[in-house]
Amino acid sequence: MNERSEEHGTPGLSPVGEGPINVYYDQPVAPPPPDEVNKPRHRLRVVLIIAGVLVVLVAITGAAGGLRAQPGGPGQSVAGRTVNQGLFDVRILDARFGRMKLSSFDPLENLLIVRMRVTDLGDQSYGVSSFIGGVAAEPKPGKYAEPDLMASEGDVDGQNTSEIHPRLPVVVQAVWKLGSATPPRTLTVALRLWEYGQSFTTDEYYWSVTKQSPVKAEVKVPVRLGATS
Repeated sequence: MNERSEEHGTPGLSPVGEGPINVYYDQPVAPPPPDEVNKPRHRLRVVLIIAGVLVVLVAITGAAGGLRAQPGGPGQSVAGRTVNQGLFDVRILDARFGRMKLSSFDPLENLLIVRMRVTDLGDQSYGVSSFIGGVAAEPKPGKYAEPDLMASEGDVDGQNTSEIHPRLPVVVQAVWKLGSATPPRTLTVALRLWEYGQSFTTDEYYWSVTKQSPVKAEVKVPVRLGATS
């Protein structure tokens, strides 16, 4: 009887004196719910979609000449690429050094001059001198030399200007007077971040930059030596 009950999948009997033991054979295993079967496939689709989006974003950033991110520091760029400073888009054009004078009335001096195309992204005009406050030469990492505010100027279609108006590109000429210093063959230009915030004393919001502002980008630009104008 024991053998028959075991063959038919019913409870068997234990040896005499040990009490009943339930033993089952050939119990059917229920298949997993459809959702459990589809989860791995669904997750794979999600991962592939996310990966595709990231590839597209990286391609777009590269095509736009975006900055290469530096962990814990400013982005690195080169002349010809546009850098967003927050308030301004800036594209450094070139740099030159030589014994020059800025106007016919000026004495000959050893000048380092950097030209950059600047576009005001805000809703109000700013002086060229205000923009220059966010620019510095970086002869050594973390060491900054400020341009000459009075000598630096803007140009629109061949006409000098001291103002940068919204969405009207201006070629700004930043000037450093080097004296007897040896000019660099490659200059690093530090572009500080313009930030939008509220005044400490009023409810007014405004754009600002200081010498303590973080550097948004360090731009490498070759210097043409021996310039005369």
